[in-house]
Amino acid sequence: MKKLVYGFLLLLAALAAAIQLGGHGYFWKALASTYFQGHSTAHIDDAHNFVQRSIAAGVPQAWPKDARYNQKALDPAMAAYLQQYGTAGFLVAQKGALVHEQYFGAYSAQSRTNSFSMAKTITTLQVHKAVEQGFISSFDAPLTERLPEYAQDPRGQKATVAQLSSMKSGHDWTENYYLPLNITTDLYYGQDAEKLVLGQGFEREAGTEYEYSSGTTQLLGVFLKRALQAKEPGLTISGHLSRSLWVPLGMESEAIYTLDRDGSQGGMERTYCCIFATARDFAKFGQLLLQDGQWNGQPLLDKAFVERIRKPDLQPYYGHSLWMDWTYKHPFYFLQGHQGQYVIVVPSLELVVVRTGQTRDKKTKGPNGITPAEVYRFVDQAVALVQ
Repeated sequence: MKKLVYGFLLLLAALAAAIQLGGHGYFWKALASTYFQGHSTAHIDDAHNFVQRSIAAGVPQAWPKDARYNQKALDPAMAAYLQQYGTAGFLVAQKGALVHEQYFGAYSAQSRTNSFSMAKTITTLQVHKAVEQGFISSFDAPLTERLPEYAQDPRGQKATVAQLSSMKSGHDWTENYYLPLNITTDLYYGQDAEKLVLGQGFEREAGTEYEYSSGTTQLLGVFLKRALQAKEPGLTISGHLSRSLWVPLGMESEAIYTLDRDGSQGGMERTYCCIFATARDFAKFGQLLLQDGQWNGQPLLDKAFVERIRKPDLQPYYGHSLWMDWTYKHPFYFLQGHQGQYVIVVPSLELVVVRTGQTRDKKTKGPNGITPAEVYRFVDQAVALVQ
């Protein structure tokens, strides 16, 4: 028996050494941050597992409440569905006023949960603000403007900022959220996101093919970080997001951006995934897009830019960091994050719908075969609440 135990321990030690020496040291943090906390993957309340940087708010602009606010109950089947998948919050606004707002379990209007990939859309909006402010020459600027590492790469030197946003840059990446030893896990739990994404070359000609990639948006974040600091040393992505969007939008709460490592050691925001904010504040990004970039009667984003990112690119249901289905009976576009984080905009009825939560139905797809079926359910429920 002792020999068996000894042999098992030796096997574990050998396996641990292989993981570490193989460059997969991030595995231990991934293990401690998921399975040891009762989860099988990253979750909406995992900010405490990472170094954080605040996204400061300014003077809050509270959401007005419509006269119909919470007067109509959710369809029982929808209420049960939201409960089944661990929903944190479900919010519906029409014409800039809250019509329905509901929180589940321990969550409330003050709960800040992880955006996951909804951050990709916010990063694209932030990059455009940086263009307007002169930090970046153009939304179509070549990557080599701030990423000289690709100056000698025949494919990389042709790729542009906009192509990173539309997932057609050709950047080499394999997207997987569940394999413990893979590059996406390394990006989430590792400690040098910049080095990791810059270490990837380009596997195809820019502009020729769509491939969804978290590494692509993190590379966009590296470009943004360098552009900001080249003209204003010390300006962080979080600081720029605060003054360019968070404060002007009158967000009600300070948000959190998680970093790959301590900022004093060169750490940076994980721009593809990890803004922790309230459902109400996430909803304001939907409202901003619904209003074609206008806020309080003033242009916060250029209307032509907003129109551009809402149009399908190489993929019929993806534009620039925005998902969409313009063929549905209630055409819509939306921000989407891992485990079912959504900000959905239905222009025809001036609706903004937000759902945050622990998990989602991963198998069932909607009419287009790509968009999760639950997105259509949320759209239909929102329409039913206002009609």
